[in-house]
Amino acid sequence: MKKAVLFCSTAALLLWGAFLPPVEGFAAEVSAAEAASQEEALLSRRTTYYNMENVGRAHNVELAAERIDGITLQPKESFTFNGAVGERTAENGYEEAPVIEHGAYVAGLGGGVCQVSSTLFLAALEGGLRVLESHPHSLPVSYLPPSLDAMVSGWSDLKLFNQRAFPVRIEASAEGGELTVSLYGTPDSLIYRAESVLLEETDRAVISESFLLVFGEGGELISRTRVRRDVYMLPLPPEEEPKKP
Repeated sequence: MKKAVLFCSTAALLLWGAFLPPVEGFAAEVSAAEAASQEEALLSRRTTYYNMENVGRAHNVELAAERIDGITLQPKESFTFNGAVGERTAENGYEEAPVIEHGAYVAGLGGGVCQVSSTLFLAALEGGLRVLESHPHSLPVSYLPPSLDAMVSGWSDLKLFNQRAFPVRIEASAEGGELTVSLYGTPDSLIYRAESVLLEETDRAVISESFLLVFGEGGELISRTRVRRDVYMLPLPPEEEPKKP
């Protein structure tokens, strides 16, 4: 493959919003009685893995998962990940662990929290939520394919919007090296799938895109919308690879 000299920093990476099509068949508003009559079902579920031997990072993953667990997004309500998990400080319960900054791993408070935001990001795409804001890391991560991660920091956030006419509830659990994020709500007639596409890989960088595919009830493809196009620096340090159970 042809080599290219590429420069990339966290701040310079491209940001694209994933805007899902409006859900057909629902009114803009519903009454409390109508909402109560709808059965809650699993909309999406995604699991990633983390290394329990990295004690500080494992603690941060578990703490962030605990803080988003049980949050319910009402119809037309927005969600901010930073607002839910809080500032990454020792006073807020976070510990020191490796974090990615400008294409390198450095020690920092809250390392590992981005795995929770990334797992939620993927579950949100496949659960029919609208993504208002997401950012890539400056390096690829080992727990998800490229362009399906969601880096959060003091200046970047993961923001979601419940475009459905009924509430969507987040469940998150992290234990024994396994992080699972599930979304529950009233299903529609659509099926959502996220896709990662590797465009180019050189000795300096990875270029990738992610797409959201929407299928009808009969399995027919309705739309394929690009979510993001990203450039990641290389290499990925082996010590960040999670252990599979």
